[in-house]
Amino acid sequence: MRNNPQDDCVVANNKGELLMALDEKRSFILIPKPFKDEFLKNTQLPMSETEKMGFELGFLGGANLISSPLYHLINWLSKDSKEQKRIDSKIRKYVIKTHDEDLLLSLRQLDY
Repeated sequence: MRNNPQDDCVVANNKGELLMALDEKRSFILIPKPFKDEFLKNTQLPMSETEKMGFELGFLGGANLISSPLYHLINWLSKDSKEQKRIDSKIRKYVIKTHDEDLLLSLRQLDY
C-alpha cells in the first residue's frame, strides 16, 4: 500500500490493503485497474447520490431509519467472508468515482 501524504490518497492493490485503508478512514482510496474488476465483482456498491435522494423522497425522509437495520440484517445473513462483509459495510461511507481506468473512493463527508 503506497501512501501519498500530500493529498492523503492511498493506493489499494488487494483486499487487505483496501480494508486497512477503510479501517483508517482515509480520505481518498485509489483502486488501480488490476484490482478494479475483482472489487466491482465482489463488493456491494453503495447507492449513488441520485438514487439515495429518490429513495429518501419516496419514504418521506424515513428511509435511513429503515435501511440501516435492514442492511445489517441482510449483511449478517449473507454467505460472504468476514473480510468481504467488513469491506461492504465500510464502503457505504465512500463515494465511488472513475479516475482514468481506476476507481477513486472519496469519503462521503468530504463532498458536503
